[in-house]
Amino acid sequence: MTLVEQGFFVKHFSTILMSVAVLAVSAACQSQPELPLLTNTAPTPSPTLGEIGADTFSFERVEKINIKNLSGIVFHPQRKTLFGVGDEGHIIEFEPDGTLLQQEPVRRGADFEGITCDPATGLLYVAVEGDEVILEVEPDNLQVLRDIAIDRVFDGQVLLDPKGDGIEGITFVPDSASAMGGVFYLVNQSKELGGRDPSIIFKVEIADLAGEPQAKIVHYFALGVTDLSGIHYDPSARQLIVISDDNDQLSRVSLSGQISHTYRLPGDKQEGVTIDEHGFLYIAQDSEKGLLKFTPSEPAF
Repeated sequence: MTLVEQGFFVKHFSTILMSVAVLAVSAACQSQPELPLLTNTAPTPSPTLGEIGADTFSFERVEKINIKNLSGIVFHPQRKTLFGVGDEGHIIEFEPDGTLLQQEPVRRGADFEGITCDPATGLLYVAVEGDEVILEVEPDNLQVLRDIAIDRVFDGQVLLDPKGDGIEGITFVPDSASAMGGVFYLVNQSKELGGRDPSIIFKVEIADLAGEPQAKIVHYFALGVTDLSGIHYDPSARQLIVISDDNDQLSRVSLSGQISHTYRLPGDKQEGVTIDEHGFLYIAQDSEKGLLKFTPSEPAF
């Protein structure tokens, strides 16, 4: 049976939505200078966590998910379905109610930790932790089209330590100035705020180097939050939605790193986040519990 529980998320949800929209428009109209290179990542002041309301939000568990350790999820706008990845190299496609459409062991033993979609081409992109590569995947048959290595260094500084936890989430952001029509934002799942393996969000662009595709880091910023575990771009607000597992929180963040609001999550190994066309919010859990579907009191999150 579907488990429905009331009581998670902020009070006065519609008021917050209006505030977030104003902040997003303001950020889009202002110039966004690159942040200086950080040798010791300092926390960015964050608003207080949203107050838990008893009548503003509900969630249900999607019971049919047939994959253990769901570590990433994305809504596909062309197919109107959800794709998920597991940390044993599997990709699945399923309906919003959990009905399985296809499942494939794409790369057995690989640590798939995030998945995103280019809404223009429909192609999927999977973040592989440890190897620190992005896989480009055809959604029709889940075949890998190419491996894209991620450069670990930015401006002479190591940002992804080979001995660190590695990338944990990925999202595609359309950008007409980019050769491939967009860029990627990824999160590094680190328990540290500085050093050689900082907890950061970083932006990469795909370039061909000597005939081989490579994801070059072109910008990064810190939120002052450790254990970033999932990321999703919301085009309606032009903001990133970022979750942290250890801290059980979800934040709305501008593309230059300003936090507009932070929400409390009913935490249990939250490792993936996406929003569908109707405004339902999905949180993938790397546990037996699988997937939560949040229903806001307003038609869009």
